Amino acid sequence: MAFHVRDAYAGSSLLLTGATGFLGKVIVEKLLWTIDDIQCVYLMIRTRKGKNASERLAGLLHDPLFTRLREEKPDAFKKLCPISGDMMVENLGMSPEDLETIRNNVNVVIHSAATVKFDEHLRAAVTMNVIGTKRIIDLCHQIKNLKVLVHVSTAYANCDRFETTEKIYRSPIPPQKLVDALAWMDDETLTKITPKILGLRPNTYTLTKALAESTIEAEAKGIPVIIIRPSIVGAMWQGPLPGWTDNINGPTGIFAAVGRGVLTNMCGNTGSKADIIPVDIVANMIITAASYRNSITTSQIPVIHCTSGELNTLYWGQVVVFLEQFYKKYPLEQCFGVPSTQFHQSRTMFLINYYLKHHIPAAISDISARFVGKRKNNVKLYGKVWKMIETLHFFTTRGWNFNANGMPELYDKMTPEDQKEYNFDIRQVNWDSYLFDYVMGIKKYILKENLENTNRSRVNLCKLRLRKQAIFAIIYAGLIASLGRKWKKTTQYLTWIGAVLTTYTFTEVNFRRRVPLKSLKDYTQSADYTRYLERS
Repeated sequence: MAFHVRDAYAGSSLLLTGATGFLGKVIVEKLLWTIDDIQCVYLMIRTRKGKNASERLAGLLHDPLFTRLREEKPDAFKKLCPISGDMMVENLGMSPEDLETIRNNVNVVIHSAATVKFDEHLRAAVTMNVIGTKRIIDLCHQIKNLKVLVHVSTAYANCDRFETTEKIYRSPIPPQKLVDALAWMDDETLTKITPKILGLRPNTYTLTKALAESTIEAEAKGIPVIIIRPSIVGAMWQGPLPGWTDNINGPTGIFAAVGRGVLTNMCGNTGSKADIIPVDIVANMIITAASYRNSITTSQIPVIHCTSGELNTLYWGQVVVFLEQFYKKYPLEQCFGVPSTQFHQSRTMFLINYYLKHHIPAAISDISARFVGKRKNNVKLYGKVWKMIETLHFFTTRGWNFNANGMPELYDKMTPEDQKEYNFDIRQVNWDSYLFDYVMGIKKYILKENLENTNRSRVNLCKLRLRKQAIFAIIYAGLIASLGRKWKKTTQYLTWIGAVLTTYTFTEVNFRRRVPLKSLKDYTQSADYTRYLERS
């Protein structure tokens, strides 16, 4: 039987952790926009950089994401109740008064807070993702009228398996034993044994998210829980702002680096699934899952994958082709090199290309700048690029099969009205159109570019292309002059012409699938872009 999404929220109050994060913002906006009769949305926000919960919330609401609420439903913000809290602290760092308020008033808990740093030290990752989750469970046990707890995990929690079904797997180490070990083990010792603890997992994030699921299974007896596992969360697909994103984590950082010409090569497999999932699809599914779990009775903990790989496959090869063609037509204003994309399955080939194209030229540029009294930090910049590449290469070189039966089954149980309002049907996404909005979103929301400057950006890119071809021509002339000294002048000249033409053909002519890009006119005349300009 169909259920109504609003049923779990009408007349109820909600506690959300991770509200200041990328996903958390979208959940907050969608709840306020669609559910008028929700009582209160408590947002657990930690004090940061001298700003308390209320001050951070005020800053958060200036994001373009909340513009339609500011314009059409300004009173909805009165439902937001910031609560000072910290996942890393006993009792979640809440005051006794705030704890009592939550115990008495909250009905729905959405736990999306986590440290998502892949290189986080094991102690910090365990404290935030495992111990913090246990603290949320302990609080849920105290809530008087709890309807449901939604735990946001990750599809990569079990990335040591190439195929994952929608169930909680036995954790590689009992969570409590690891927590107990942290109490007496110093950081140096813990760092040394971390690789052994990780096993086949690439980082502390994926391990601790798996341990968090095991903690829920063991500690959340009697609590109506549901676990949602998103894959790689990307920019917004539909409303209110297609292409919206607020950070350069994950694929967004790659897309931006490619556009600026500072990243042309990566370790990766073009035949592997990218498994990007739009952030609004994740938010819609989480909101829906709470109502679904509230409408059923089960002794098991439902687990649902929020992924694209099996239902609407996007391969890294498609992303690579799209980016190169997009940036040739719509280059970034600050472009330092000709955008190019190449994935290497061979680690050796990647390293050769990386050092020849990026690291060595960056070092030469820095040294040259010092001779004329200038300071450049190109090597430092590429240190950050290298860190990003190394962090992501585990996911770009492999592919996983995430069983996705739950996602369409949940969608089919919704009413037609809810399917439209809380659409998370990944099968409807057109990837070329989505990627276009995604990269335009990076230009608008991250880099703050003005699309009216597109022609100027194209002129700059043209200069970079000419410079690139000129450099190749000079290099070839030097090689021929030194290696072909005994050749006839005609032979030298024809060899040089052939080399230049061959290089131009392989660097400038597109031999890949042609991507149907939107025209700038169609994009700028869209209702979304018009609203964005008005709100800016």
